[in-house]
Amino acid sequence: MIRQIAPILILILFALEMGAGCTSPVIPPGVGGPSGGTQAPPATQSQPGTQGAIYPGPVVTVPPNYDIQIQENRNHNPIHPDITVTFRGGKGQIFLQKMLVTMVPSVGKPVSTEIVRPENGQISVGDHVTFTTATTGIDRVIVVVTILGKDYKIMDMNDDYNSHP
Repeated sequence: MIRQIAPILILILFALEMGAGCTSPVIPPGVGGPSGGTQAPPATQSQPGTQGAIYPGPVVTVPPNYDIQIQENRNHNPIHPDITVTFRGGKGQIFLQKMLVTMVPSVGKPVSTEIVRPENGQISVGDHVTFTTATTGIDRVIVVVTILGKDYKIMDMNDDYNSHP
């Protein structure tokens, strides 16, 4: 009897564990894992004592032959505090297949994700995405690039509007 019930209990526990993670952010397979230390909390969790601050997660360094540069800028106008993420080139440009950029606003607005894909077979220097849903608080910017079929999370940072001049 126990041999018949044990597999069912294992399946139920597995299903409950999977259901508990449904609210966690989805990280594409192959995206860099922890670089030591403790794992960062989910993207939607706020730091105590700061309005809307979000814990950035670990990032990875792409192999030197595939190095690429990404630039993140914030508009300093409080009416349009847009965030723009721009591809700036690098040795790995010819191997870059796509760039997935996610912006997690501090409060009150939905998470936005944009994909930069090559139009003529290659992403060009200056290709960018702009998030008009950024806030005047602390917004999180995450960049995952696909190089030769492998995903690398190369940027995961907080951009505090108030820290800009």
